[in-house]
Amino acid sequence: MNVLYELDSTIEKKVFPYQQVKGVVEKEGFSLGGAWEYDHGYFDYKLATDDGYHFLRVPFHSIKGEIENENAVIKLNKPYILTHRYQDDVDAYAESSVMQASFNQFQSPVEKDANIPTPYIEKGKIVLKNLETLLNQL
Repeated sequence: MNVLYELDSTIEKKVFPYQQVKGVVEKEGFSLGGAWEYDHGYFDYKLATDDGYHFLRVPFHSIKGEIENENAVIKLNKPYILTHRYQDDVDAYAESSVMQASFNQFQSPVEKDANIPTPYIEKGKIVLKNLETLLNQL
């Protein structure tokens, strides 16, 4: 089970050309989360991998075209910090796999109500603030 910590943001509900946003977020260390669909997705920034996986996630959905199409337009949704803790016996597999392994819904977490450590919340807020500055200049 994942634990979420929602963050207020100036980019929430803003509309951008997908390719333009993708270029900005990738330069800042975000990647397109592996669970994207043609009409929605997530930009993920890995905060840490100790005792689980901690990401700043910026969800979005398409309002014009399909994701990855040249003319797609997206609307950003409410960002959040995501924490998922795995059982020890699957850590080695998850560490060696691509980012999608960190969100494998079929693995049981160590703590179903894992708290997000304060340092990751603070780091996520800083990363988000920097991203807001860049995207608000588009």
